[in-house]
Amino acid sequence: MTNHVVNADAEKSALILIEYVNDWLAPTGGINGQFQDREQFDLAVANSEKVLEEARRRDMDVIHVTVRFEPAYKVLGKGKYGLRKMMPGYRSFLGEQADFFPGFEPQDGEFVVSERPGGSSAFAGTTLDSYLRNNRIFDIYVMGFALRQCVESTVRNAHDLGYHTNVIYDASAAFTREQQTSFLSDIAPFYANAITAREFLTQA
Repeated sequence: MTNHVVNADAEKSALILIEYVNDWLAPTGGINGQFQDREQFDLAVANSEKVLEEARRRDMDVIHVTVRFEPAYKVLGKGKYGLRKMMPGYRSFLGEQADFFPGFEPQDGEFVVSERPGGSSAFAGTTLDSYLRNNRIFDIYVMGFALRQCVESTVRNAHDLGYHTNVIYDASAAFTREQQTSFLSDIAPFYANAITAREFLTQA
């Protein structure tokens, strides 16, 4: 893991929540059943609740990232592998599946990124970068689902754009324990400051 100094200045920091929607979090969600490490998943949800509550207490900018498709998934083209094949197969991000999971609904004044054209990164084809720069926010905290897909893509993109990027890895679930371990050893040192929810909560 990296050793960046964490900036706790709430006025210049933002918490970015990646896809806290029924598809991932509800027991009936299309992708929910893919989480093989249920202990890691349950811990991530519990930690996310605590982090979100604390971010709001600090009056940090809170940003919700989601996506909603139309039934034909035309924006994805005819994907033959990866997420572009999986999402139509699971009928992901349609109707109630794309609704925010109870407890993670945006509050008044919180920014919602919903215009994603099917990309994994929260920055790809969205107004997220403009929002952060226009509000002079360069210190970001990212958490969500799934760790090795949209969270990792967002973290890599944020690093390339010059943000000081923190990923709260135990508030972000991977499908397996091995995926989380490899993220911490092989990905995070190059792209982000990997911290725990406890470290975030105990910042001065």
